[in-house]
Amino acid sequence: MNAGFRNCLLLWSVLLCTNALAADPYSLQWAADRTSFLAARQALRDGQTARFEQLATQLRDYPLYIYLRYDQLNARLATADEAEVRAFLAEAADSPLAERLRQDRLEQLARQQQWPEFITLYNPDTLDVALQCAYLRATQRTPPTEDWLDTATDLWTVGHAQPTACDPVFDVLNASPRMTATLIWQRIRLAMDENTLSLAAFLAKSLPETERAWVSVWRTVHERPSTAATQPRLQTDGPQAREILADAARRWARSDAVAAYQWWASLHNRYAFSADQHAQTLRAIALQAAYKRLPVAHTWLAEVPESARDESVRAWQARSALLYRDWPALIDTIDAMPQDEAKEGEWRYWWAQAQIALGNGTAAQPVLRALATERSYHGFLAADALRMSYSLKHRPITATDVELAELQRQHPALLRAGELLRAQLIYDARREWTFGTRALSPRDLERAALLAHRWNWHDRAIFTAGKSGHLDDLELRFPVLHAQDVQRVAAPLQIDPAWVMGVMRQESAFIVDVRSAAGALGLMQLMPGTGADMARLLKLPKPDSVDLLQAGTNIRLGSQYLKQTLDSLGNKVLATAAYNAGPGRVRRWLPQAQPMPTPLWVDTIPFSETRGYVRNVLAFATIYDARLQRPITPLHTRMPANIAPR
Repeated sequence: MNAGFRNCLLLWSVLLCTNALAADPYSLQWAADRTSFLAARQALRDGQTARFEQLATQLRDYPLYIYLRYDQLNARLATADEAEVRAFLAEAADSPLAERLRQDRLEQLARQQQWPEFITLYNPDTLDVALQCAYLRATQRTPPTEDWLDTATDLWTVGHAQPTACDPVFDVLNASPRMTATLIWQRIRLAMDENTLSLAAFLAKSLPETERAWVSVWRTVHERPSTAATQPRLQTDGPQAREILADAARRWARSDAVAAYQWWASLHNRYAFSADQHAQTLRAIALQAAYKRLPVAHTWLAEVPESARDESVRAWQARSALLYRDWPALIDTIDAMPQDEAKEGEWRYWWAQAQIALGNGTAAQPVLRALATERSYHGFLAADALRMSYSLKHRPITATDVELAELQRQHPALLRAGELLRAQLIYDARREWTFGTRALSPRDLERAALLAHRWNWHDRAIFTAGKSGHLDDLELRFPVLHAQDVQRVAAPLQIDPAWVMGVMRQESAFIVDVRSAAGALGLMQLMPGTGADMARLLKLPKPDSVDLLQAGTNIRLGSQYLKQTLDSLGNKVLATAAYNAGPGRVRRWLPQAQPMPTPLWVDTIPFSETRGYVRNVLAFATIYDARLQRPITPLHTRMPANIAPR
């Protein structure tokens, strides 16, 4: 290490020598400690206790020393005494390691039924249901107290199965006076709402024999709603019949909203439905009609009683008027919205367009001009309408090197997160970052976002900036990553690299190893089957999940799929929607007879996720034009004027 660099490190807390060092002064300072830390962990895994102790002793001042303490204690947790565990919990209180060890210890104590120790260590703020049930076992009295039964009832009354650790608790609850047919029906309703019909059938066994048949009927009607009209038990008015009929009408509307509406209307003279049953059922049917773009949707939504009118009803009433270009109805609907809803860019844009369509451009102009100053999909549409340049509003987050150093000093979890990141222990790094940022002020969140950006930890920078409310640092929120891979793939495919970047930013926020709950993988969130299809098309070996988590492979196969959807559907708007929702759904959403203006089609996409996805990707592509130092392509150029019918 040269003397100048050594002096620079010594002066870090006051003044940093270079921009690179300011970004990450510890990368080199702790390189040797980092190597020893990783070696110590490996030695412990290999059972080399003496080697571990030797290395750990040298690392007492290293920020990740607490991880070695955790590893060592967790490895022999079964034999550790309570004093040692409590000492560690106090030592690691500013780290997620404390709760990880506490949970492991509590699970062990619960298995051993060491209830006094469990009670002493238990954290009442835990969200772990199995531990909550273990605590109830630990504190059970004979007979159980009312408070105990209250908590047990809350844990039992859900629409899904709970962990087996709760079975002894629920046995006590079942044997108590609390377990009534009314409570069982309450859980059956929740199970039906969550579509866990097997749970409903299991619960029915505890009902009086006269009531079990109702659950059987409900399960049948739940799966085949149209059969409700012919079920003998449902021909006579009664509370169970009314509940099942209302559920059937709501579910029937998913496949045939018109038939469901007509059938529901025919029931009112025969059944004494409550006002809430009527309102919620009409709401559900009307929304399904709107999703299916039926002409009657606007009328039905207007009929929904005030008690069931929420943001979804108001928004779809507006979209339904928009779909059929009923401009007066659209204006009235938007004007009737609460102010916080009406000020959304979507509604300001369409209110102005409705005014223009009715010949009142004077009223529209100031609304469009104000909207055109915003960096958003509808802001860009407004700028196009006025032939204005786009307002990208780059406003960087700023912080001095001393501020960033002080932030880490005050919040050691951030310091540890950075060092875990350098050690390529990414999952631990993310846990520390989440723990360290959970209670930061907006200004400190800005500083933390800038710190993550300087560490090239771009997904944390994006998320933390969003949490701070500072959304105008385009360099931080829209980093130019994997650009060479994108350019290399996009050129031969003749697809827009800014579009690919927009998809990547929306899909993964550049988390290379991200896995969705549905199984999609990597930067462009490829399903394994889609990845295999694209590899076959390109005459490449079939990729496994490891391959799909490699940036280059993921971008190549994802871009190929994007190109395939573009060729199949004909334009970027439909291809973007298909990338999210699938080509089959997008084809079903196409206009039936006449072409539809593309902005109108986008804003009436039935799936809210896909609607937001398309808007974001198109806006992000615009931003990435600027970030890639390319001429900005206006939305009206990137989007076709109209969406053609099926």
